[in-house]
Amino acid sequence: MNLTRSACLAALAGILLAIAFPKIAFAPAGFVALVPVLLAVQGASTRQGFLLGWIAGTTQGFLLLFWVSDVLTRFGGVPLPLALLLNLVLALAFGLFLGAFGGLLARVGLAFGSRSLFAAPFLFVTCEFFREFLLFGFPWCLLGYSQVDFPEFIQIASFTAVHGVSFLLASSSAGVAHAFVGRSPFEKRLGVTIPALMISTAMGYGHARLQDPIAEGGGFSVGVIQAAIPQDQKWDGDLLQSNIERHLALSRAAIARGAKVMIWPESAIGYELDIYPEARKQITDFTEKEGVYLLTGNDDRLRDRSGVMRSYVGAKMISPSGQIAMRYHKIRLVPFGEYLPLSSVLKKFAPVGKLVQGVSDFTPGDVPATTSAFGVSLGAFICYEAIFPSLVRRFPVNGADVLFNLTNDGWYGTSAAPYQHYAMARFRAVENHRFLVRAANTGISAIIDPLGREVAHTDLMERTTLVGDVRAVKEITFYAKHGDVFAWTIAALALLGWLSSLFVTRRLSNKLAPSQTAQAPESEPLQ
Repeated sequence: MNLTRSACLAALAGILLAIAFPKIAFAPAGFVALVPVLLAVQGASTRQGFLLGWIAGTTQGFLLLFWVSDVLTRFGGVPLPLALLLNLVLALAFGLFLGAFGGLLARVGLAFGSRSLFAAPFLFVTCEFFREFLLFGFPWCLLGYSQVDFPEFIQIASFTAVHGVSFLLASSSAGVAHAFVGRSPFEKRLGVTIPALMISTAMGYGHARLQDPIAEGGGFSVGVIQAAIPQDQKWDGDLLQSNIERHLALSRAAIARGAKVMIWPESAIGYELDIYPEARKQITDFTEKEGVYLLTGNDDRLRDRSGVMRSYVGAKMISPSGQIAMRYHKIRLVPFGEYLPLSSVLKKFAPVGKLVQGVSDFTPGDVPATTSAFGVSLGAFICYEAIFPSLVRRFPVNGADVLFNLTNDGWYGTSAAPYQHYAMARFRAVENHRFLVRAANTGISAIIDPLGREVAHTDLMERTTLVGDVRAVKEITFYAKHGDVFAWTIAALALLGWLSSLFVTRRLSNKLAPSQTAQAPESEPLQ
């Protein structure tokens, strides 16, 4: 295939992958998004396959993460041209994983031809899965998240996490590609039939799952506070007190509607309660007077065992008696926001050094802390942690019967980022079969049931409260209990397929190579 045409197909795949997510959120695109790049890679060399996959991934990354430019210009003071350049650099890094997919698929194709499409879902999910671990960990908008609004289709996530949904979508694309390039009618039918059967089975399971009543225990009425404080006012010293008062006023309105547990978002309180006793007393007086629990984002500054003072992104639960019933320290920090990877190296280079000099130096926590309110065990994770299935599953395993997510997406305004972040957080409810309560400073705040369905949600930039009931769920899902067994199995099978392709290619090369005897020149006659 002409390289220019192949590159255009790869870029089309990137566009389809991007529009499957918010704000466009055209979920059906997820079922065919990989088709163009699968066709483009057919017959390509390993290097060409990598390049085509990289084009697809970079196109997707630039469109999907375009909001990064706005964040850099609005809050980082970065000139727009430089912001766009940095956005492109991020997209190029984002695209490396699809590049790896394209290169691996092309390599397998050298051995098996169009039958390599049977391996495509395995290779794709493996490359997606390793986004959680490589390049500082950024599993943003994995393909399966595009189907969050179709609860029948995503219930398999309780076994496979989001990776199972991605596998089905990649299989769908592989089936369509088979219809174009399959070697025989039988192969074409098989390539389409297998994904159709898998998707039908998943849908059947999901439908049955939705019909079963949710086994619930005790519960309480929760009040979710969305104060909609603009990001540039969040840390204004002159507004810190009024920001607390705004949260308290909204909380009293929620209490009037029956709420017993108040949830404030990440960074709701600008004062560190351990350092500012006046602010702490204001909060504890409120919980004591109203007889409520208050879970709020609030950073900590504590000395470790060696006596070194360390800062933590944190959350605290204040009890009706005014005591701090739980401290949680964020385990997964935001690279280049809450900590600086390779700091000793990056700070030496301009202009990167200037860009990163204001990065906070937080210490990660290590315990998925839980507490209880009115007899119900709960756990809270913070912001960026919502995109890590393997982290959130640790809370139910540690006893949490209800999950809370505190976040501040005010950095992103009304861009696609808050919608994308919210979609990913909803999957955590399905994977762990738990009610999920999400409190976001500027939205989207929500109450999600254990099947991933919205009970209630807010709009962006809306100053409001949500009040709703949540119940304890004791069931431990397969995923929560066993973790990424599915993803690691897929990765092992992908590795096996790749090794098989190396063996087959080498054997074919040996068969095609002329014998050494035939290549040797005839001997010169003796003189």
